[in-house]
Amino acid sequence: MNHCSASQLAENASSSCARLILGNDAPQGTFPSTWTWTAVVGLATLIISTYFSIDQVRKSKRAKQTRLFQSDYELLNETVVLLDKLAGIPVQKADLARLGELLSRIKQAERRFPELPLGTVVAHIDTYKKIPLPDDFHRKLVGKRILLDELLDLSRQQGAAITGALAAIAAVQNEIDRRTT
Repeated sequence: MNHCSASQLAENASSSCARLILGNDAPQGTFPSTWTWTAVVGLATLIISTYFSIDQVRKSKRAKQTRLFQSDYELLNETVVLLDKLAGIPVQKADLARLGELLSRIKQAERRFPELPLGTVVAHIDTYKKIPLPDDFHRKLVGKRILLDELLDLSRQQGAAITGALAAIAAVQNEIDRRTT
């Protein structure tokens, strides 16, 4: 009676498979060195080409996103320049025409890209547009028909709204930068 253990059967089966693959005249337990190096080079080539393919797809996706966000990024830059200019003057309703146009374009961008936090920018600019100084406030101040405290309060509110809008714009631009770089 021939008693074989499971490990002996597995060893015999693997060595017979190896002989079949390599040929009957090959020594047991060894693989030819050319097959091993060919497999290593092929595997390395496969890994490298897969990496570069994935990297190229990722770069292509980022370039596409950059083109999508470019016009809105420039719109936000233009808005920052205008808000900086408005921060240096007492703003009346007549000064807000250009800001209204930019606000309309920002709202369109908000509809195109709802995942960007453009709503906060819109909210701050809307707040800013609601608190202009009264028309011809210089004459009203001299004629004492308006209190200085009221004008100072409106000026403070304008400053706070501009600061909030600039911070919100910076947050949106940082988000766009994060997505495109």
